[in-house]
Amino acid sequence: MEKKIIILASVAAALSFAFWFKIQTWINDPLRFQEQSIWLWPLILFIVLVAFLCLSFLLLPKGLKFAVVAANFFALLIFFGFNEILLLGIAISFLFQLASMAAVTKESKNRLQFKFYSALKPGLSRLVTSLLILISFVYFLSPAVQASVGQKELPPGIQRTIQVVVGNYIGENLEVQNPRLKAETGNQVLTQINKFIQPYFKFLPPILAFALFIVLQGLSFIFVWLSLLFAFIVFVVFKKTGLIKIEKKAQEAEIVSF
Repeated sequence: MEKKIIILASVAAALSFAFWFKIQTWINDPLRFQEQSIWLWPLILFIVLVAFLCLSFLLLPKGLKFAVVAANFFALLIFFGFNEILLLGIAISFLFQLASMAAVTKESKNRLQFKFYSALKPGLSRLVTSLLILISFVYFLSPAVQASVGQKELPPGIQRTIQVVVGNYIGENLEVQNPRLKAETGNQVLTQINKFIQPYFKFLPPILAFALFIVLQGLSFIFVWLSLLFAFIVFVVFKKTGLIKIEKKAQEAEIVSF
């Protein structure tokens, strides 16, 4: 019994280290969609990590639940360094993870019949949000975003995206296929944008971090369902191999009478 618990906790902790290690490259330029290797592994590890963390909240004793959460925060600090702002993000994220633990515990114990979806779904959504908060804080502290304040220009990834959008617009609406003209027009638009927002560059890092959070949070329902599916597959495998058993026990209930 103890061996199974330690193995599950160790896997969840190892996934935390793998995720924060892999996301380092992506976080500096999250708009590089063409390079699948940049974002695909972080996405896969994110889904697997969320699934195992939520299973840990369901299966592990209380002390080890907090140990797994602490290991996730510790891995984050190892790869991105100790910072007061990052510690604030960890504190906010911890509140969401506490809510996730409470939701999983409540839904799994206060039902006459155990249902996997009902037990994990409320906790998964809070857990996904907690990790997205950490990602946003890490992006806020990334060198590319912080350098934008001193250099008075948008991060490279956003600049490339603006140039691509302008070039596509010119090609589709003005039927201009000259690559040089597209590039020059994109540069001119970019220059005008930089001039317009120049007085507000000191506010750019929090705005970009919040924008990234909003975009990712908008996609969170996909992350939740993919994590739920993966967690269900792992749960079924554990059940088939005898690592997990569902037992029936008598349970008392309080009834109010008048």
